[in-house]
Amino acid sequence: MRYNIQMKMADLLENAQAAAALDRLLPGLRPMAEANPQAHGLSVEQLARYSRIPQAAEALPALDAALQALNTPENAISPREAEEIARFQALDAADQARAPKPRTHTQNAIYPGRPWLDTKGERIQAHGGAVIYEDGVYYWYGENKEHTDGQNGIWTWGIKVYASTDLMNWEDRGYLIPPVLDDPDAPLYPTKRVDRPHLLRCPATGKYVCWIKLSGPEAAFTIWQADRLLGPYTMVEALYRPGDHKAGDFDLVADAETGKGYLYFDADHNALLCMELTPDYLHADREAARSYPDLHPPFTREGPALFAQGGKKYLLTSGMTGYVPNRSDSAVCASWDGVFAPLGDPHIDDASCASFNSQISKVFRIEGTDTFVAMADRWLPDIPVDARLADVFTRVVASAYEPDKYQATETERREMYAANRLETANTSIADYVWLPVTIENGKPCIRWLDAWAPDSL
Repeated sequence: MRYNIQMKMADLLENAQAAAALDRLLPGLRPMAEANPQAHGLSVEQLARYSRIPQAAEALPALDAALQALNTPENAISPREAEEIARFQALDAADQARAPKPRTHTQNAIYPGRPWLDTKGERIQAHGGAVIYEDGVYYWYGENKEHTDGQNGIWTWGIKVYASTDLMNWEDRGYLIPPVLDDPDAPLYPTKRVDRPHLLRCPATGKYVCWIKLSGPEAAFTIWQADRLLGPYTMVEALYRPGDHKAGDFDLVADAETGKGYLYFDADHNALLCMELTPDYLHADREAARSYPDLHPPFTREGPALFAQGGKKYLLTSGMTGYVPNRSDSAVCASWDGVFAPLGDPHIDDASCASFNSQISKVFRIEGTDTFVAMADRWLPDIPVDARLADVFTRVVASAYEPDKYQATETERREMYAANRLETANTSIADYVWLPVTIENGKPCIRWLDAWAPDSL
């Protein structure tokens, strides 16, 4: 347990000294939190700023200092955390005790939007993921959601990796980076909101560098590196904010000619920022460009996925509506470190107005071809979005920022809140939507296919 104003209100209230400091410095905040169970999941800082209690902003530094003074060995693990650790370790022991399964499943096509099974016949768990190719093998890695049922507090159970030679049949290769089960402050502790890992091999060092986003109160990156693609990985940074920006969704790319690496990320929910990576790819030290500046949700761009073709650089992004899908945008630029020019939604004939009910996480090239594939997640397969619901979400979210321009009824607001369930979503059953990307008249285009095989394109 780390005591500071970034901690959840529920955790603060478990400690009598912390609660006393809160009552002394922000006397109106505890009753407000106790009257609203949803507030317990917010950080102390978030709740204080949302509460509009007079002088809340001025009191936060003093409260932060008082809370940090409680970071002693006795307070390192709270009673609730001790119970949680025991529960996670028991779950891990049960996983380890399961008998190995033989290869039982094969398929001869990719089926977007259907459950995708590995060669053992189990759901592939590599969400918000990416693909890297090495020595004739594709490696698909991403968030392991096998235990994320929306009820047990588990967000991600480590980063899994799968291997394939045909992009259709995937062998489970275990963990790229396993979860940390005994330290609630560790970035890969199961309750941390670990999202969207991205991996590059650094030409200057020969090492494999993995950046992972932590959303929620941390809003930062954790950075790892290894000598081999499959690890083991060691942590370089626990919580890293490039340029002191709060970090959102991101992508990493490397210039094929110069080897320079670039980080593109949603910075402070204000712009899509491009920063040049250091030569070892372990940090970002120079701001190069800003695209899509000064937008507000749901129009803020996140979920960036970049690729290069025909001498041009292309960018695909989503809007910001949590796990509920929305309309994507595409953009083009002449260089990696320039400002991208929007081109419009790449999803052709998409009646859902929600990117075929998915969110793109990465675009990769099929080796030896000029064919690109957009990897996407269908986070909520049991909540299909159509054009009407997409419009409702747009207006409800936008009305908080521009009430004169966007309006929504109370019925529509309740409908959105019922569907937008980040913390309570059962993402263990999330599906994948992989589709080819083509460039037509200078614009990326993605068309729906019920089934397709890479060697048939």
